[in-house]
Amino acid sequence: GMRLTVFALTSMLSSSQASGTVPTRVPKLLIFDLDACLWTPEMFELDGKPTVFDAARGGVRAGSDVVRLFPGALAVVRRIWADTDGRYAGCRVAVASSTTHPAYAHACLDALVVDADSGTTLGDVVGLYREIHPGSKGDLHIPSLSEQTSVPFSEMVFWDDCTYGDNCADVAGKCAGIVCVRTPRGLTEREFEQGLDAFARGASGVL
Repeated sequence: GMRLTVFALTSMLSSSQASGTVPTRVPKLLIFDLDACLWTPEMFELDGKPTVFDAARGGVRAGSDVVRLFPGALAVVRRIWADTDGRYAGCRVAVASSTTHPAYAHACLDALVVDADSGTTLGDVVGLYREIHPGSKGDLHIPSLSEQTSVPFSEMVFWDDCTYGDNCADVAGKCAGIVCVRTPRGLTEREFEQGLDAFARGASGVL
C-alpha cells in the first residue's frame, strides 16, 4: 500500500510539472475597475452613447470616439474566459466602477467583443456582477459584491487605476483581507499576475 501511495504521488507531481501548472490558491472573485483600468477613454469623456462594436477599429463606437480595452486587459479577460488549464474554474469576475455615466458603461460591457469566433463580450464574462455607480468602492461597491456572491473580502482581488482618488487604499481600509492592485497605465498582464501571486501567498491590502 505504501509503495503505491508514493508512486501515485510521484506521478501526480511529475504530471503537474510537465504541464507547467502548479496547484495554488486562487481567489473566488476577481474585481476590475472599468475606466482607465480595463478600457479607454473614460465614459465621461465620450462624444456620444456607445453603440456597436467596430471590429475594424477594435472597439465600441461612441460618437466620434472608440472605446477599446487596453491590450493587457484584453489578454487577461481572454485568459480567464478560455481557461485552458482550469486555473480559473472556481473564479467569478465582477466590475466595480464609480463612473457618473453608468448607462454608457453597461452599453460598453455588452458591446465589447473579447472573442471574435464566439462573439463573447466583456459583459458575458462579467455576467451579473456589476457595481456601476458613483460612490466609495470601500463603502458600497465591494461590500455589495460580497453580499451578492457570498464571497468574503479575503477571497477577492481588486484592480483599479486609482487616477482620481486612491480607490485601492479606500477598499483595503474598509474591506479587511482583500488584495488590491493599482494599474496606473491600464491593466497589464504583469499586474494581473501580481494580484494572483499575492493572494496565493496569503497577502492582503494594497500591493
